[in-house]
Amino acid sequence: MPGYVSHTKCSFVVQERFQFGVYNNMKALVYHGPMDVRIDDRPKPKIQHEEDIILNVTKTAICGSDLHLYHGSVEGMEPGQTLGHEFMGIVEEVGAEVHEVKQGDRVVVPFNINCGRCWYCRHQLWSQCDRSNPKGEVGAAYGYTQLMGGYDGGQAEFVRVPYANTGPLKVPDSLDDEQVLFLSDIIPTGYFGADIANIQPGDDVAVFGAGPVGYFAVICSFLRGAARVFSVDHWPARLEKTKSLGAETINFDEEGDDPAKKIKELTKGKGAICIDAVGYEAVGHSGHGHDHRGISNPAYEPANPLQVITWITQAARKYSTVSIPGVYGTAYDKFPLGQLFQRELQIKMGQCPVKLYNEQLLHLIECGRINPTPLISHKMKLDDAPKAYEMFNKKENVTKVVLKP
Repeated sequence: MPGYVSHTKCSFVVQERFQFGVYNNMKALVYHGPMDVRIDDRPKPKIQHEEDIILNVTKTAICGSDLHLYHGSVEGMEPGQTLGHEFMGIVEEVGAEVHEVKQGDRVVVPFNINCGRCWYCRHQLWSQCDRSNPKGEVGAAYGYTQLMGGYDGGQAEFVRVPYANTGPLKVPDSLDDEQVLFLSDIIPTGYFGADIANIQPGDDVAVFGAGPVGYFAVICSFLRGAARVFSVDHWPARLEKTKSLGAETINFDEEGDDPAKKIKELTKGKGAICIDAVGYEAVGHSGHGHDHRGISNPAYEPANPLQVITWITQAARKYSTVSIPGVYGTAYDKFPLGQLFQRELQIKMGQCPVKLYNEQLLHLIECGRINPTPLISHKMKLDDAPKAYEMFNKKENVTKVVLKP
């Protein structure tokens, strides 16, 4: 009979496909080397420990710090690792000792991995968990080098989430994915930048970098009572986004590469509380030369990894705290220590302890005080992730890319 397949033959086909892993595979964005990321078929993750969950990823995003990996400028990044540390989804499977979430729960996951029991976790220093990273002294993170634990990331259809009694944050059905996705990283990191700068009501604030972290640092500076916030960058599309929040924008290309002078002028010589939301890729890559470790890399060369720090030493209000949530990766020559000393500037920096802030920030989203969605410039399928990285790397008219597996 035409179209008829015998039951025996059908069973064989199913068994053969299962044997070769068709039903146990998934799509994932995998790092293959500098400027080379690809969608690969990877084995679907499995429960490895009793506190693991397997998350069916519903939304994931590309972060500015993913570009450091893309450029090949981060020590310990090896081909074969699945990328992505901003993701959320639905719990598909739970380990035997998972009690805080259950199958079917919708959760957003902090990018740093916390055991919940070590000295650092017990003191809410979530970014420096002592147990989650067996490969180094720093805390662990998803999709971010072997030195930070070697965990596969969430730019994939599924991801294994360890220590699931500690990390995942359940989100209400009243909010859609795009409203809460950034609680995984950039909203808490923006608030962290404002928090460690100790912004007080009436302060003038300068946020260097109008990318995603800078965008939320502007929002959170206003939430903490800043009178004025200056947003410093040279990408017009990004500056337009922060201007819509009420920031006064400074395009350093139009200021003779001296935004510090403009900030001092606008504050009548006083200076501002400064937040570095950029990090060591202060101007970007020019397509030739060496990376920040001095290693030859034809894809990458930061023009001046200390550019923002240099501007900040000139623009910061004396005796203030400089906040650095932007990523720095190694030792640098010509660090302006003398200027920091003379102006009595303190520095606080590091990786945001996401879990310290994300529950309160979720409530601010619920109440309409924070609306993350205008930051999103592009929504794409996971299959298009390599193209999305190329676009995001160029930055023009791209502020945030959200991917749907």
